[in-house]
Amino acid sequence: MNRPIGLNQLTPQQRQGLYALIASMFSINLGVSMIIPLLPVYAESLGASGFLIGTIFAASPFVRGIMMATFGSIADRKEKKQILLLGLSGNIVASIGFVFVLDAVQLLVLRILQGIFSAMVIPVARAYAGELAPKKQQGEVMGLATAGFFAGFAAGPLVGGILADAFGIVAPFIAMGGLAGLALMMVYRAVPRQPPRTRETVGAPSEWAQIVAIFRNDIIKGLFLMRGSVAMGRGIFSALLPLFAQFVLGLTSTHVGFVITLRALLSSVLQPRFGQLADHYNRKWLAVAGFALAPFAFFLLPWASNLSHLIILSAVLGVSTGMAVPSLTSMTVDRGRVYGMGRLMGLEGMFQSFALALGSIVGGSALDIVGYQNAYLGAAFISAVGLLIALWYLRSYSDTYIPYETP
Repeated sequence: MNRPIGLNQLTPQQRQGLYALIASMFSINLGVSMIIPLLPVYAESLGASGFLIGTIFAASPFVRGIMMATFGSIADRKEKKQILLLGLSGNIVASIGFVFVLDAVQLLVLRILQGIFSAMVIPVARAYAGELAPKKQQGEVMGLATAGFFAGFAAGPLVGGILADAFGIVAPFIAMGGLAGLALMMVYRAVPRQPPRTRETVGAPSEWAQIVAIFRNDIIKGLFLMRGSVAMGRGIFSALLPLFAQFVLGLTSTHVGFVITLRALLSSVLQPRFGQLADHYNRKWLAVAGFALAPFAFFLLPWASNLSHLIILSAVLGVSTGMAVPSLTSMTVDRGRVYGMGRLMGLEGMFQSFALALGSIVGGSALDIVGYQNAYLGAAFISAVGLLIALWYLRSYSDTYIPYETP
């Protein structure tokens, strides 16, 4: 009998651990995406002003972006399983708290806590999966892991809407806690304990010195810039899509939800297959070819005139991510084996989160100044230029290790 892709070199215990890690990332992202469409309504029902609603909405991803690098670095020095269990336990507590909040300020505090606890799960689980991945099949394993990561985002809005309509607005928050609890049990039972890959030694470089060394590496600059530039373009796309679809094309919220879900679903489904390809072909060119589709889709968006056009362009963006991310993640894993898996995954997550947030801000500002068409053209320009600069930094890339650069 054939085993699942990418797992034939893992022991049974390692395979079970990988499944649990994927489940933890899926559950956290599913829970977060379930409540995002409901948060503005919930906050308004608690008396929040428009500004406070926006602050509540942005608090969790902003804090998560800040804390990802910190917890990623801690995970290189401490036992990763303990950090995962603490983060999942905190998500359970925060989920219960959402049900019992009395005002909008309490909701804001819980969103901040949710960001902190989520930052203890996502980069640590990704780093652990990267360490479990065999060198010759890490594209397959990381493609499978990132598929679980994106699948949570894909399913969340639809699941959250169904639960809220059927059982009330607090139901998705309860479900979010239940998912975190299920992931907690799986991680506790299935994830093996693993000693840290790096240990504090006398004379070792400081944390800051090691981060500086990371950003001196051209390959890492290229990897971060490639993902960050496309994330910024996607932030512009996501911020403007609901408004563009409703006020320009006359579509409904259901249509918008379908378009967003389609992009995330395609990305999730395609990643395991492209992860396999990343182990047999040059990863740099697979990543470049995939991400090159993004500016193309952004450029065509201003001329979309109906739902079918949006569906096609959303599908192109889904293919773009599904094709590029496994190769890019595998390239990052290679460098993580040298610079610290948790540290590098945390920094990558932080960089991407900030780029996505900046794109949302730029998109909203551009809408007021230059309108939808030029805002989307700006997204295409940012993505294309960022990709070209990243390609220059990656000019010396080969599928080999990069020596550690001592600060």
